[in-house]
Amino acid sequence: MDIKWLEDFVALSKSRNLLRAAQARNVTHPAFGRRIKALEDWAGVPLVERGHQVSTLNAAGRSMLAAAVEVLEILRETREGLQKPELQRARRIVIASGKTLAHSVLPGLMASVERGMEPFQLKVVTTTLNYGVDMLVDGEVDFLLCHAHEPLYARIDNAGYRCRRVGADRLVAVSAPLAAGSRHPRHAVPRLASDPAVPFLAYADSMSLGRILGDRLRGLCVPALLQTRYESDLADALHAMVRQGFGLAWLPHTLVEADLRAGTLVRADSARNDVHMEIRLYQSVDNAKPLARQVWGRIEAYAAR
Repeated sequence: MDIKWLEDFVALSKSRNLLRAAQARNVTHPAFGRRIKALEDWAGVPLVERGHQVSTLNAAGRSMLAAAVEVLEILRETREGLQKPELQRARRIVIASGKTLAHSVLPGLMASVERGMEPFQLKVVTTTLNYGVDMLVDGEVDFLLCHAHEPLYARIDNAGYRCRRVGADRLVAVSAPLAAGSRHPRHAVPRLASDPAVPFLAYADSMSLGRILGDRLRGLCVPALLQTRYESDLADALHAMVRQGFGLAWLPHTLVEADLRAGTLVRADSARNDVHMEIRLYQSVDNAKPLARQVWGRIEAYAAR
């Protein structure tokens, strides 16, 4: 059985003329006749009553026509169903992102990128840095959005990956105020060995913010005087705890800017000791699908601005 035989048979049923049906199927008249004959041989009985001008279906042919129409429809629907997930994947971009960046940077970035493009589905996977790097390396995501202040990530800071700076931020040492309306911190950064120990609100080691801060901490304070009281892989959780006066934390300026203006949080150290960092978007050079390459072109234009 060849699916073309069924398609030919349906075409013949519509035109009732072998020549016109052959033309509609874009084959020669003899070749079309041989394919109808092959279908009859497969069925084991004649299906068509051939006349000089008109070819009509006999009773067996009418039964075969009903089956042919049903089979072709089933096959068409099955094929579309099989292809639909692949088509959806082709028009979908998956981005691994830190939780803070997913709501502070990513919306504005993608709004700029999508402008003027055909619509596509965007899926965001919020995760820690280690898992985000794994997902990019394994081809599970198209992009990785993360904080960085130098090439810390050997697995993706190489020729197999490209990155663009899409923003900047800085980690600011903050604390609840000593008293309402005060500009003095309840928990100041211990810069001298003689300073008192302070409760510390820490990032989980898996977070890019934790890795960046840990890389710089020795130059900012006396680390031995930081007594970890709370640890989280979510900057928003540290933000909530520091607002309640639980301790000292280094948080992204974009996250605490409004608190600093309102006085609900105050600086626990001089602004000159802020930890500056880039916000980068990474992409695999070899595994990028066409849509991801198109998006990357928009990213480069965005970064250039």
